[in-house]
Amino acid sequence: MTEPIKKNFMSGKHWIIVLIILISGYGIYNGIKDKNQRWTYESAKILTDKCVSDSKEMAENHPELTNEYCKCSTEKIQSEFTQSEYIEITKMSIDNQTKKLLPVFQSCLNEYQAKIKAKNQE
Repeated sequence: MTEPIKKNFMSGKHWIIVLIILISGYGIYNGIKDKNQRWTYESAKILTDKCVSDSKEMAENHPELTNEYCKCSTEKIQSEFTQSEYIEITKMSIDNQTKKLLPVFQSCLNEYQAKIKAKNQE
């Protein structure tokens, strides 16, 4: 009687190993890429602080409301764009920046304006 030929379990299945390596590599690449794209607490704080300082007189006259507005705007921007997308937008002309960014935080601006108007009517 002849013994049955034992086949190696992985024989002819190197494509599986290649597939696993490719999928793992893609996952690692995206992990690194995502890390560079994610907003950090520090970058959010910088964006909020810059918004407040750019508000000048409004920040002086309505510090709490301005800070609230800037935090809201920062959150909206961060949820809509990656940090590198935002950086690319800031390199555009003011008109193009406005076209890209204003729709994102328009609700924050409307609320800010309404609260200031209400406060001024008191």
